[in-house]
Amino acid sequence: MPKNVVRLYAVVLALLAGLSTGTAGAVELKVLSTEAMRPTLEELAPAFEAASKNKLVIAYATDADVEKKVASDETIDVAILTKPGADKLVKNAKMVGGTAEVVAKGSSPDLIYVVGSSFACEKPLAAKALIDFLTGPAAKKVFQAKGLQTS
Repeated sequence: MPKNVVRLYAVVLALLAGLSTGTAGAVELKVLSTEAMRPTLEELAPAFEAASKNKLVIAYATDADVEKKVASDETIDVAILTKPGADKLVKNAKMVGGTAEVVAKGSSPDLIYVVGSSFACEKPLAAKALIDFLTGPAAKKVFQAKGLQTS
């Protein structure tokens, strides 16, 4: 009889573990972006959320403020800013270099927008999914429709 109780207990624990992991895939990503990307992100965010089931919490600031907040180790999963700022953050080990990807180019040579994951990122897999989405073909169409160039 005790073996049956132990087995029943193990089955109940396995079921509870399965139920709790069912919602573990959906996370909330903190995104900090330069204000110039607001119209594009407002269009792309719902598509990413629908496809990934992740929630984006997007804050906007000037490029300089994005750089300062990421440099201050504030909890930010993904940052979008111009290339010079992103390059400084990578150089100072505040943005993960391997995640920094060019998403769009503006009308002048210095307006190159980069998306990347900060070292303070708490959800690296979801952050990578967002970076992949923003560098993917669907996002490129939106960037182009907004007058930005893509590579």
